Amino acid sequence: MGHKFKHGFKAEAERYAEEFRAELDLRPDAPLCPRKLAEHLGVPVFGIRNNPKLPSEVTNHWANHPDDPFSGLIISDGSYKEIHHNVFHHPRRQNSDLAHELAHIIMGHDLETPIKDNGERAYDRNTEEEAKWLGGTLLLPKKATVKMVLDSFSREMVEEIYQVSWQMYQYRLQVTDTVRAAKNIRRKYAAE
Repeated sequence: MGHKFKHGFKAEAERYAEEFRAELDLRPDAPLCPRKLAEHLGVPVFGIRNNPKLPSEVTNHWANHPDDPFSGLIISDGSYKEIHHNVFHHPRRQNSDLAHELAHIIMGHDLETPIKDNGERAYDRNTEEEAKWLGGTLLLPKKATVKMVLDSFSREMVEEIYQVSWQMYQYRLQVTDTVRAAKNIRRKYAAE
């Protein structure tokens, strides 16, 4: 069973995706580069490779463990926010990671993550699910997935043009009911 979002959240995510594209002079179904969105929002992005803010043993660890689950984090002092992300992941994975971190910022999530007694970061399932949904929507809003289905995008086209993983595309097709929407559009135009 999927996560239950507050009423109107999914539509709000689609509006964010469309509004940011408009602000960046992009079509509603165009690919969106998370780095350009971060720049537009005034959020500096730093990779963990050669990052002077991190000890070298930390970056060496990630360089030698590319499958490490660390994706990114936000450093904030309240109004100022910056993203640090794992540049040792595949570029398409980095796009998802950056979109996820930007989603936390866009949604105004509390970025002061408490640490549990055992030293682990406390996990807020609701904010993580919201960031997952909005991050995916920023990269692949429904208008984009419908266009991709109608235009019969191949896996290579999805990955190359939109710079997202095939898994992300499949996930967005499923959760947005894109295939049914595309069939309805085809049926409407065939009837005219």
